[in-house]
Formats: sequence, C-alpha cells, structure tokens
Amino acid sequence: MTIGLAVTFLGLAALGAIVMRIVDEHDFPTLGLAAWWSLQTVTTVGYGDVVPTTHVGRIIGGLELVIGISFITFLTAGVTSIVIQRAQEQAQKSEGAERERDVQTIIDALTETRRAIADLDKRLDNIESRFAS
Repeated sequence: MTIGLAVTFLGLAALGAIVMRIVDEHDFPTLGLAAWWSLQTVTTVGYGDVVPTTHVGRIIGGLELVIGISFITFLTAGVTSIVIQRAQEQAQKSEGAERERDVQTIIDALTETRRAIADLDKRLDNIESRFAS
C-alpha cells in the first residue's frame, strides 16, 4: 500500500511539473526546476525558492497543495487505522487468554470445593457411625 501511494505521489508530482513547465515557461524555464517546485508543493514543504507568478501557475500550485495534503492525510489515516486494528486484535487475544485463565481458576476452585465437601461428608459419616454404635 505504501509503495503504491509513493508511486502515485511521485506520478502526481511529475505530472504537475510537466504541466507547470508547459503553462508557465517564464517562471519554470527547465523541467528540473518545475520538478523541484512540484515536489516541494505536493509534499507541502514549500521552500519558496521557486514560485509561480502567473494565475494559471498559482491555480496548478493550489491543486498540487490540495492533492499533497489529501495524500498525506490519507496515508496518516491508513497507518493509524492499521495500528489501531493491530492493537485491538492484541487486546482481544489478551482478553481471551485472560478469560480462559479466569474460567480455569473457577473450575479449579469448584473442583477443590467439591473435594472439601466430599471430605466433610466422609467425616460426618464417620462421626454418625460412631454415635450410632
């Protein structure tokens, strides 16, 4: 998933660089300069060393900013979701193991209680048989 997002991110940056080079040749005389600006913009770093001055360039820059923020948000949400899901799975496993231990403790206590009652019954039978004789 992360590699797919990164490739898409780079593809959008490359597309933005190509479009900016075509529509704003004055501010971006080379594709390398346009690519540098596009990567800064799509990642929302924005050093400010290269900026569009035309209306069309600013519109494209705005679109790149929105796309960049959307991608970063999507990536953050995806990672957060995975972390929460794994934590919930671990908690469920832990709770399941804890419940099994609790059930086993109850079973052991009941078994011990039954033995104690059986021992008491034997003692009572012995006492009754002594008095009956």
